[in-house]
Amino acid sequence: MANLPLANLLHHKLRSVLSALGIGIGICMLVTLSGLSRGSLFEVAERLESVDADLIVSPRGWGNNTADKSGSALPDKYAKVILERHGDIVARAVPVFIWPIRLAGQDHRAAGVCPRALAVLPGGMALAAGRGFGPHGRFAAWLARKLRAPAQAPGDAGDLADNLVLELTQADLADPNHDGLELVIDSRLARAGNFSVGQKVHAAGHDWKIVGIVPVGAMTRIFLPLRTAQFLFGSGDVTKCTMILLKLKPGVDIGPAARKIHQAIGHDVIPLTRYRGMLLEKFGIIFVYVDIVNVIALIIAFLFIMVTLYTMVLQRTREIAILKSFGASSAFILRQVLAESLMLTGFGTAIGIGLSFLAAWLIETLKPLLTVSITWQWLGIAVAAAAVGAVLSGLYPAWRAMRVDVVEALTLE
Repeated sequence: MANLPLANLLHHKLRSVLSALGIGIGICMLVTLSGLSRGSLFEVAERLESVDADLIVSPRGWGNNTADKSGSALPDKYAKVILERHGDIVARAVPVFIWPIRLAGQDHRAAGVCPRALAVLPGGMALAAGRGFGPHGRFAAWLARKLRAPAQAPGDAGDLADNLVLELTQADLADPNHDGLELVIDSRLARAGNFSVGQKVHAAGHDWKIVGIVPVGAMTRIFLPLRTAQFLFGSGDVTKCTMILLKLKPGVDIGPAARKIHQAIGHDVIPLTRYRGMLLEKFGIIFVYVDIVNVIALIIAFLFIMVTLYTMVLQRTREIAILKSFGASSAFILRQVLAESLMLTGFGTAIGIGLSFLAAWLIETLKPLLTVSITWQWLGIAVAAAAVGAVLSGLYPAWRAMRVDVVEALTLE
């Protein structure tokens, strides 16, 4: 009798396979869609968390909107001001200009930084190939001379006046003596676009030269010179950035330091560790939509299982009556039907998990810049959801099986 549920399923092989496949598709959707939505968003958070910094300074009032803001909004002179006023607690201040640039068929948040900041923003990782942009600071030095403001250090553009709008031409930026139109990209973008060091690419209306490649995990997939980004994407204003990243000195408490700097400059100062939470608050609604779709898919799959089991009960009414006439209890009948439901669901779950890994591989192969993160947590959720669904979908067919009238079923022609 222990093999009876399995024998019943094998007796109708095609129907059993189709039922298991229906469950498998639902499980595959649950694991893959959850892995795609969360994996892509968390990958963005992990890249910023890799930066060697502790605090983010953003314009007053941005708050959690910092997660998706770009453009010129914060005077980058605050980097120097913070170092001068809080040099006892701040070790480094790096202005960053964020702007979306489309490359390899996808939009990316590109980071404009001073050349010396390339050692900070990729999380301390050495270049995988090539070099950093503006290695001799020629563009920054040329810009400083044009503004009659001496550069502070190689790769730094010096102090610029507030609200300064500098008239530069495309020829100025493209001049090989200036290194104004150079990019450093990460290795994942390089693979996706088949880019290499020394290659020219057209993006954001300009022709750029890829001079270096950083490993996967850097803050953004694209880095470019700060002053170039400010001029091209900040309406010619080369004095403002999107945010300033601060590195505190060893032993400094992040919370009190953030409050102290905020009180001094009046702009928002946010711990870098909050960035993931800001992303979730801003884009977490996507997870709600994905989870609703997953729930609907699973409900449809288990309704399919319920209909299958109910049909099987109707077809085996006479067999059930014979079992009951030989002394089979209602509990025994219940166990047999639920066992069939659990077996079907178990097969379907195994199929679904296998399909989810295949789907993840296909997605990342066809769309190399997307991330599908299949975790043990979501595999566990999928198995638990399948087990609960199997029991619930088998209850009504089992109840119908227990109510089979022995006399009526056996006398039926």
